[in-house]
Amino acid sequence: MNTENNARSLAKRIMSKRRSEDGIYHQVYKKVVSHEARLPSLPDVAQKVRHAITNDNVGIKEMARIIQADPSLAARIIRSANSPLYRSARPFNNVADAVKRMGTQVTRNLVYSHSLGALFNFRQVVLRDIANELWQNSVQTAAIASVLAVYSHGISADKALLAALMQDIGVLPLLVEISEHFPEIAKEPGEVKKVLEAYKSKVGFHLLKVWGFEEEFLEVARSRDDWMRAGSEKLDLADIVLLARWHACIGTRRLGSLPRVVDMPAYRKFPVNKLSPEQSLQVLEFAGEQLKEITDMLGYAALH
Repeated sequence: MNTENNARSLAKRIMSKRRSEDGIYHQVYKKVVSHEARLPSLPDVAQKVRHAITNDNVGIKEMARIIQADPSLAARIIRSANSPLYRSARPFNNVADAVKRMGTQVTRNLVYSHSLGALFNFRQVVLRDIANELWQNSVQTAAIASVLAVYSHGISADKALLAALMQDIGVLPLLVEISEHFPEIAKEPGEVKKVLEAYKSKVGFHLLKVWGFEEEFLEVARSRDDWMRAGSEKLDLADIVLLARWHACIGTRRLGSLPRVVDMPAYRKFPVNKLSPEQSLQVLEFAGEQLKEITDMLGYAALH
């Protein structure tokens, strides 16, 4: 009888703890979406570059002026223009020439990578490690998405890269809220990841909406974990990012929990539907060098 009572008592404690945890997790999420929590602002330089691109009266010189206000960013832009991805007979030594060589869309993506990567930095070791892991995964996924888009016949590689780069942006306000108001969660990697897994897609959608991103980007956030998303008959941006995320999981334990890529509606819409023996789209193998160069460029911009 004592054994039975002890078992019941333990079960009650476990259920009570679980309800308490669920309450905390929901509390974090509720504060974020109700604007009670501090939402991160889109970095100033990223906002200015974004507006400059959409303004027909703003040219490369004005964009260069905006970038030069941040010496660290300016150095990254020049370094990227001189990378193997943009080989040229002569080296670039000023921002205007670098922007002209790479184009405004690529420059915008590098500005976002540099600016947002700096936001994925936290004082607590647990939060910093988790944020860094998520950001590096976003960088890898963004590089894959840009390569896949080249073979998609209709989706901009630059747009695919940016959409994938923003895929986990919802973790930022969640991690900030945990860091500032839930120190007991911040010490436990497993607990932090539970909060992120439960709410990062919803918060990401909310944050991108606050930042004024287009519906295409909102749909990417909304369908982040919807591997069997049907979407429209035609391949779209969310499809590309889902395929990129699937391929970013190759070589990780998570791949075993995902559906087969050939079963995904996004895959069936992709114009190149042959798989290599390593279960990766052949286009990724063909573009292996380009993929590495994009990852190196984004990764460098984010971490330095």
